[in-house]
Amino acid sequence: MRSSNRDENDSDAFRKGLGFTDETLPVISCKEVVHKDPIHSVNASVQTKFEVKLEEVECQSVKRKEREVQVDLGEKSANDEIQIDMGRFNKFLGRVEPLVQHYLDENADRPNILRQIKLRHFGDDSAQELFTLTYPEVLVDKEIQVTSLSWSANGSSVFVGYGSTSHEGLCMHKGAVCSWNIERYKINPNKPDMTVETTNCVTALACHPERPGIVAAGLYNGEILVWDFREQDSLIARVLERQDLHRDSITSLQWIREPKLSKKKFILVSTSQDGRILLWNPLPSKNNLKLSDAYFVSTKISSSKSSGKPIGVISITFNLEDSETFVFGCDSGQLYKGSLNSVTAVQSREEGLTEMTVQPKNPITMNYQSHDSPIYSVNFSPFNRHVFLTSGHDGQVRIYSQLFPNYGRCFAAAQGAIFSCRWSPSRPLVFAVGSEHGGTLIYDLEPQEGASTGLLSSMPVQELPSSDKGSSITCLEFNYKTPNILACGDSAGAVMVWKLAERFTTAQNDEMENLQILAKSFGDS
Repeated sequence: MRSSNRDENDSDAFRKGLGFTDETLPVISCKEVVHKDPIHSVNASVQTKFEVKLEEVECQSVKRKEREVQVDLGEKSANDEIQIDMGRFNKFLGRVEPLVQHYLDENADRPNILRQIKLRHFGDDSAQELFTLTYPEVLVDKEIQVTSLSWSANGSSVFVGYGSTSHEGLCMHKGAVCSWNIERYKINPNKPDMTVETTNCVTALACHPERPGIVAAGLYNGEILVWDFREQDSLIARVLERQDLHRDSITSLQWIREPKLSKKKFILVSTSQDGRILLWNPLPSKNNLKLSDAYFVSTKISSSKSSGKPIGVISITFNLEDSETFVFGCDSGQLYKGSLNSVTAVQSREEGLTEMTVQPKNPITMNYQSHDSPIYSVNFSPFNRHVFLTSGHDGQVRIYSQLFPNYGRCFAAAQGAIFSCRWSPSRPLVFAVGSEHGGTLIYDLEPQEGASTGLLSSMPVQELPSSDKGSSITCLEFNYKTPNILACGDSAGAVMVWKLAERFTTAQNDEMENLQILAKSFGDS
């Protein structure tokens, strides 16, 4: 009951109105007290030594690739094969086969049309002189000249033989063999990379065809020396049996493959003014060049059993396809073909022949039309087994075929004696000769545009001077590894290395065929 009465009283109080009156109270004021700390300021500046550079670079790379791939996911049967009507197919072949065969036979009878296309070489045809190599120390003797040249097997180095051609008896000169690597970054043309002095004049030189460090030299006194310049003791072979030595100056040296055995090894062939052609054993052989075969060339006297006096052999060349066949020229101007298969023994009273360890044989199998004077150089073509060049003191350059006794073509440059002749290793119808008065002469037998195919130019197409105006070109050699490089040695003691123009190194399409036609025409002349 008490709680209900309280509730009634509270409800009555809320229902009555409330009154408000205004009242003013006293004002209280407060003073603001602020404590200020002292302000410390510092002025500083910074200056850079270099200018401030600002760069703005924008790089934006956009790559877009669009690919569409469509795969047919349809299932195929395992036995889905192309159906061929063999009857209709055979009828088709029977219908077109005669026509196809007709045109094949017709084209086979026609010459290749590409052979009729002549290459035209644009630009300068003149040769570029690369180096003029000399060895001043040996040239103190004014009679010394370059007598022989040979390129190393890899074609990087040229070997030079020095000697004299002015002898009235014993040789009183000192010779030398020098080499220059023309592929070196820096080459000193007046300082050889390698030098070997000899007691006599060097008259012939030949580098080994496969081993770059090996070189053989023939001397005026008949000695033969072989060096390997990759070895510390470079002299690796010489002739120890004195009875087998040449009795006169060496005129030529040449490495050939051994024809009678494996044909993998090389033997050394030497010729001399004593009329002997000697074959020496393959290397190495305990520092001894041992005689393996011998041949002797002499005048024949019909009324005597002896074979007469010796004929000096000056030059020799071997057939590249048949190393048993060779051609050699003599100081009498006679020209012969010989064979290593000869079995005809020589019966001669010539001094020294009977003491040799090998009985000499007569190599001659054929006589050719002779020159009027000594034949200084002979050279088989690298592109035709029958064709070879000759050059002599009479100033003539001749082209022979070994099948016919008479020469086929003759070139007389009216430049004095021709001491050397070499076919180009890359152009079948190009050859170079070294003349007495006209420097190096280059001939191109390829018929020029507009000329008759049977007409060969008898004039050289280019002349390369010697190092001295009055000197002769005594020897020259093409670089078989780099056919556009030609080295020419002269009587002034210098070797000029030339780079030939493209015209003289790039063969025409029909050049081989034209050389064969030329060789066959010799039988009609």
